[in-house]
Amino acid sequence: MVELDVVESITRATCGIALLLFVFIATFSRSKVAEEIVQRILGAVCFITAGLMIWLTLGDGSFYGSTALPPVLAFACIIVGIGSNLNIRGENISQGMNPHQIMRLAREEE
Repeated sequence: MVELDVVESITRATCGIALLLFVFIATFSRSKVAEEIVQRILGAVCFITAGLMIWLTLGDGSFYGSTALPPVLAFACIIVGIGSNLNIRGENISQGMNPHQIMRLAREEE
């Protein structure tokens, strides 16, 4: 069986990779293809990290010295993993006016 120290190290690495991808997703959004690829990678890394966090929880391991943190972070990773695959780029979800349109209309009325 794999030792918990190895699982903890892999969990830290995948968590760091997920964080970097999440932070730099706006940079990749300049290209639609690159954004979709990074979204898929981020989702996969988040689900892998969540699985490793659950493994740590079941094996009585710790993440940065805390035994209470892995279940919470596993849940957060699952949420981010699901959310990373939602592509709402360029779509008007609210179907309402945004502040820029309101200001433009106010200027035109003056």
